[in-house]
Amino acid sequence: MKVVFGARSDIGLSRQFNEDCYLVDEDLGLFVVADGMGGSAGGEIASRMACNEIHNSIRRGYDIVRKLDAGKSDVSTQAVADFVTGAVQQACAAVHAQSQKDRSLAGMGTTVAMILVSSQHIFLAHVGDSRIYVFRPGQEAHQLTRDHSLVEELKKLGKISSSKQVRAKYRNAITRAVGIYENVQVDILEMVPMPGDRFLICSDGLHSTASKADLQRLVAEIPPDEAAEKLVRHANSKGGKDNITCILLDIAQVEQEKAELTQRKLSTLKAVPLFKYLTFDELLKVVSMVSDRSFEAGETIVVEGEPGNALFVIMAGEVDVKKGDEKISRLKSGDHFGELSLLDRYPRSASVLARNPVQCLVMSQDQFYGLIRQYNALSVKLLWSLARVCSVRLRETTDELGLVKSLIAQVNLKDDGPELFPGDREHD
Repeated sequence: MKVVFGARSDIGLSRQFNEDCYLVDEDLGLFVVADGMGGSAGGEIASRMACNEIHNSIRRGYDIVRKLDAGKSDVSTQAVADFVTGAVQQACAAVHAQSQKDRSLAGMGTTVAMILVSSQHIFLAHVGDSRIYVFRPGQEAHQLTRDHSLVEELKKLGKISSSKQVRAKYRNAITRAVGIYENVQVDILEMVPMPGDRFLICSDGLHSTASKADLQRLVAEIPPDEAAEKLVRHANSKGGKDNITCILLDIAQVEQEKAELTQRKLSTLKAVPLFKYLTFDELLKVVSMVSDRSFEAGETIVVEGEPGNALFVIMAGEVDVKKGDEKISRLKSGDHFGELSLLDRYPRSASVLARNPVQCLVMSQDQFYGLIRQYNALSVKLLWSLARVCSVRLRETTDELGLVKSLIAQVNLKDDGPELFPGDREHD
């Protein structure tokens, strides 16, 4: 994967020190932004330490990325995601240890937003309120991270709709940071980018001054180095009340087949009721979890009576659904089956066979539970959508049972007529 980047860090117009730090290692494909906090020079030290520790960890263990790029079967994207998470955790432990040694640095910490680029994938890690955006040609800007902040938590709870509803002194309060404690929960996302994608990693000194639409307008149609300079000028024109740091990363070249497959997965999932209300970054989380499987014509995908444990979404091809020897329906691209298996392992009510070559996205019960355990907002949407799907299924079943009962009643009425209405009985 070929990338082109630009980066800037500026003290702003109001601060005495620049507590932001960024790191770029083009050879490793590593890009990090950290926004430090703490008394005295603590913030500056914390952000610099975090960048250095992450850099050292990635450099020492980079062989796992090489194995993924080489297609080694013993290395998965999840293994590399765990490796990236471990690098941030190592930085957290180091910053915390330093704050414990030096009383003047007590309480120091830092945000971290980073991207690691491999030959076909990118891995995003995030702690705090620094952000990562992607600008995709022909689409609106997408924010790929969700702030770990008081403001964001209040929005999730429905207590506020805008940061302006929070007192100014609390607007920058964050709920997670690297170094405050020995360990921290790291948000991680893996994705295959599209050609032309532009990623922005930035501290809150920038994103607090501009909406997604503003950022998209500011970086449009200029090289990343010029765009980085333009963003810093913009933040300073809005008062420069904080340090300003940004890295812009352009995906200039990527394997086309994998990129197109990722786009098909996103489009297919978006059309499924279970995933209809997910945001772009949430859909990416689902895509990174699900697997894709292919079936030959005539191959059985699920067997009636066997315990179910996965949802299937058809990306290409058609399947026949059979109960016993009777065909009851045919499903095509965009249709899905097995969603109730995400809740329990109840035996399948029907068999599903590939009518022609079929490609499916498959989410196992374990993957589903992993998603809802890891992402609170995502879990609410998924469970709510699943409840709606179950409700529709229940109403359809109730209507069918009602129809069957009505038909049975009519048949019984006809058969029992002479006894019910003796006055109408025919005479020989």
